[in-house]
Amino acid sequence: MSIRVIIADDHPVFLLGLRGVLASLPEDYQIVAEAHDVGGLFVQLATHPVEMLITDLNMPGDQQVDGVRMIGRVRQLYPDLTIVVITMLSDPRILELLARYRVKAILNKNSLSHELAASLRSSEPAGQPWLSDVFRSDPLLQIEKALTSKELEVIRLLGQGLSVNDIAARLYRTKQTISAQKLSAMRKLGLENDAALWRWLSQSGLG
Repeated sequence: MSIRVIIADDHPVFLLGLRGVLASLPEDYQIVAEAHDVGGLFVQLATHPVEMLITDLNMPGDQQVDGVRMIGRVRQLYPDLTIVVITMLSDPRILELLARYRVKAILNKNSLSHELAASLRSSEPAGQPWLSDVFRSDPLLQIEKALTSKELEVIRLLGQGLSVNDIAARLYRTKQTISAQKLSAMRKLGLENDAALWRWLSQSGLG
């Protein structure tokens, strides 16, 4: 018997890869719909009865969207739905809040291809989601490992509300250098645009 699934992410290439990962599993997962933003996700959930949702935590919406609240709303509307959350955030506070909503697993985007199968087959205790290995260690250490010291410095100052020009003046670097370090950090963190960066800063506790 096939398991009906909705997948949600604002990156079409990632959704294509997720389709490939699900198709490679021996179990029969039938993807019945895709969503690219929060509004579209709830439309698809209301339209297509499914057993599972695999969704990015950090998706755009009409207003500033809190990913944890999005998952909470999904759980409220669909109490029996199996939910797998994909995120780059490893803040223990966020992981704890997601666990309260009885999500099946919380996966890191960079390790999804080899961890999705294990998470779907897991039988963790009630209220304990399956976690990617990267989420089992200190979140700040993981961010520090992903970014150079200068990139991390720029990201922290952006989180404090400084502009690129402000940061350039404070650190005695050119505006072009700060912009390049900001873009490099965003690329490593899987953030496509400034809106995604501000959401990430807010949800990670750096904002």
